[in-house]
Amino acid sequence: MAFLELEHIEKDFGAAPVVIDLCLDVQEGEFVSLLGGSGCGKTTTLRMIAGFEVPTRGLIRIDGQDVVNVAARHRNIGMVFQNYALFPNMTAFQNIAFGLSMASIAKADIRTRVQEMLALVHMEEFAGRYPQQLSGGQQQRVALARALAIRPKMLLLDEPLSALDARIRTRLREEIRQIQRTVGITTVYVTHDQEEALSISDRVVVMERGKIEQVGTPKEIYDTPATRHVASFIGTLNMLEATVSDAGSGELDIGGARIRTAAAIRAASGTIIHAAIRPERISPSAGAEGDNRLSGCVTETLFLGSTVRLVVHVEGHRLSVDLFNDPDLPVPQIGADITLSFAPEACIPIYVTN
Repeated sequence: MAFLELEHIEKDFGAAPVVIDLCLDVQEGEFVSLLGGSGCGKTTTLRMIAGFEVPTRGLIRIDGQDVVNVAARHRNIGMVFQNYALFPNMTAFQNIAFGLSMASIAKADIRTRVQEMLALVHMEEFAGRYPQQLSGGQQQRVALARALAIRPKMLLLDEPLSALDARIRTRLREEIRQIQRTVGITTVYVTHDQEEALSISDRVVVMERGKIEQVGTPKEIYDTPATRHVASFIGTLNMLEATVSDAGSGELDIGGARIRTAAAIRAASGTIIHAAIRPERISPSAGAEGDNRLSGCVTETLFLGSTVRLVVHVEGHRLSVDLFNDPDLPVPQIGADITLSFAPEACIPIYVTN
């Protein structure tokens, strides 16, 4: 039995459905991210788990208990909000201790627990500071410590790093993941940042228009997107319109050029689908025997730090090709004719109906 079970959850605001027939199981100790753009229903789903919203339809179980009609304060869930929600008139120590004080825990035990939490988030020396005396990253650590201090059954985080700059965000997400592993708590994390979700999650739930598009490990989501939305939302992806030539052998026609996928195609010959190829899976060479080949012309070169991106026009399509930034290897010049190759395994069929 999963620790968190969402069965056919739906939420309507008036006549507008916000979450539609959502089913998800989260295992004990698992870190699952709800990923999607604004308005996809991820925060509403999190609020229903927390008890701040009541589902219009469906069932929510936490540790085997039906909690749909259980008030938020009785669900024993730790919550970290996007705006931190720290009490400005309380020190870091007092903010962390607040939930424990409300639970009528003995003062000596509160002090011990708060000190443990301060150590866990590396904030011992800032215990006496007020929120306005702390940086955004430090405030977020206090908010996380406060959520964990009550020893909740589950931890929920709603866009906790969105207000921070990129460097601090990267460091803090790594710390959050390490703390989660140390504590071993079941965690549901909401974010619109695909890199964030892919880097720290055991599984990622990609949502769009209130529905789940795909659930999988970060590698599964990135390497084998199940729908056009997932394919276009996660990472950079070349999407080439193609006609199915031979479904059984996985052959496609792209502007007169024949390419192959690694498996049979689930569409009849003559059907229009898309061939999805990651930029890093394409090589500016003839490749190995059995690889697909396309010819084109370099129209742009973009320096991206550790990679260099070529933009190549092929059969009426614009392809991105990512190369490692090796100073000893020449980069094809703009206007140069070029042969590109990629393995059949790198070509993912994406069906137009998705």
